[in-house]
Amino acid sequence: RVMCLDLHNDSLRGFFSPDTPVEHLLPGPVAAAYFHEEFYEAAKGGAFPPVAVVAAHEGQVARATEFRKVLQKLSGEDIPMAFISKSRQLAHETDYKPILVGDVTGRKCIIVDDIVNTGRTLQKSVKQLKENGADSVYAWATHGVFGSPNNDAPEKLQATEGLDYLLISNSVSLDRPLPDKIRQLSVAPLLAEAIARALHNQSITGILNLDEMKRKAERYDD
Repeated sequence: RVMCLDLHNDSLRGFFSPDTPVEHLLPGPVAAAYFHEEFYEAAKGGAFPPVAVVAAHEGQVARATEFRKVLQKLSGEDIPMAFISKSRQLAHETDYKPILVGDVTGRKCIIVDDIVNTGRTLQKSVKQLKENGADSVYAWATHGVFGSPNNDAPEKLQATEGLDYLLISNSVSLDRPLPDKIRQLSVAPLLAEAIARALHNQSITGILNLDEMKRKAERYDD
């Protein structure tokens, strides 16, 4: 059995042998719970602030949708979604003009992506959201790929005006200190639960299913 954490493309599971079970774990709901707790505590018992979930680009709409579902469930609020379209003049061009689709005026925006490496896409997204009236901008990406000694993305993001902070998981080992604007969320409990359920032949896909949590879950450690 193979357990993967937020593959860039779900079809990558097809590279494994057909007789090898492949579990695709998505930590987005854990990150959504993190932001819910942060915003709830900041409200100090008041109303939950207006929030918008923003897909970093067209390819992240599915991840952002799942993130939004969990945040809506936890907060009890209607949370709109937006996305940033990458508009390139020519297919081979690396530079692009970001186009925001959706209304983020006066809202705390959470950008959802799967990987942050150079930070350029995130920087452009932050600028675009602030120019369109966002109150504040946060970001979530499962994998922070900053391991190369020549990668100065953490320092660039620290200096990015308008970015409150970027939340990443600890899926990639980092032998360098991270600046204040980059926070790490441990996925160890998620992986441990998945492994325990696999050993006891229990459902893995239902770990982060909030509908399933309404019922008393069958426990392998009872």
